[in-house]
Amino acid sequence: MIASLRLGGAERQLAGLACMLKAAGEDVEVLTYRDGDFYKGELEAAGVPHCFVPQRAGEVQLVRDIASHLRATGRDTLISFLAGTNLKACLVKRLCPGVRLIVSERNCNTSLLPHDVLRFSLYRKYAGQVVCNCYAQTEFIRRHAPALRGRLYTIPNFTDLQLFKPVSREFRQPYRVVTTARLDSRKNALGLIRAAAQCPSLSFDWYGAGEDTCYGRRCRQLIARLGLEDRFRIHPSTRDVAHVYSAADAFCLPSFYEGTPNALTEALACGLPAVCSEVSDNGRYVTGGKNGFLFNVRNPKELVRALQDLAATEPQIMKEYASGSRRTAESSFSKKLFFERYMDLLRGPAGGTKSGT
Repeated sequence: MIASLRLGGAERQLAGLACMLKAAGEDVEVLTYRDGDFYKGELEAAGVPHCFVPQRAGEVQLVRDIASHLRATGRDTLISFLAGTNLKACLVKRLCPGVRLIVSERNCNTSLLPHDVLRFSLYRKYAGQVVCNCYAQTEFIRRHAPALRGRLYTIPNFTDLQLFKPVSREFRQPYRVVTTARLDSRKNALGLIRAAAQCPSLSFDWYGAGEDTCYGRRCRQLIARLGLEDRFRIHPSTRDVAHVYSAADAFCLPSFYEGTPNALTEALACGLPAVCSEVSDNGRYVTGGKNGFLFNVRNPKELVRALQDLAATEPQIMKEYASGSRRTAESSFSKKLFFERYMDLLRGPAGGTKSGT
């Protein structure tokens, strides 16, 4: 029996897991404490009950209400997603010591901050397993919280391989490069714009929120100053991301910081060669000479060189890269693999005795 908390952008993974567990015959429930539809149609279609626990009188009362719900329903396992929710789940575990707690880390730390120390300390006391969705975070926790090493598992996000799939495309130079990411400094849009000015045989389309922010305005000003209006276009974010990928020849993610970016997993599933900064897990899924190009994001010349190498790649090689991207997605991000990894964890010892790979 599984009860799950959620917060923020992990909804798709959590809802997908709940539906897969239900299909496998598990008695599963989705428990949320922030109002909203939260994949209501998908959960109803799968027969998964959804319980909303309102925040009546602050965080302490919310934790008590969640604990009361678990006791009343007899749930024996709690899976929580994201840092803030994980902290609450640890306090729930304190009130319900018989409940098995699995916390899911959905971020990737680059430094150890005081709230991380607190979170890892609570994990050590209350969590049976700690699931990271990227290998870089697993390694970070292994280094900074060695007491958790035996409880660590890595389960990358799944991608809908039926929705995100290759289309029949004829690669013709000049290539069209697409990025799907918010316009902010961490995503390094300004760096890509500057690099685009030195790659006249490529065109670029950036889809994402943030046009009206200070950073977004700086991006537009730089595009105008460099005379790139015809080759570097900024678009609002869109729900039809699969269509965006189908109209492109390649994908670029020039970020300074990532976890396991859904944008990359979806682009690979669509069979796009990728140009990515070598941060976090990107190097696990993009390999130079096989399905794209990697670069050191701290060296602007490397980004230019990677884009120039893309521009010079022959169409037949681009087709081979496209096939390589799809194979990587199928072997790394399928729902089946995601579910099997969680089931192995759930069927294993409650305290956790090994580190997943």
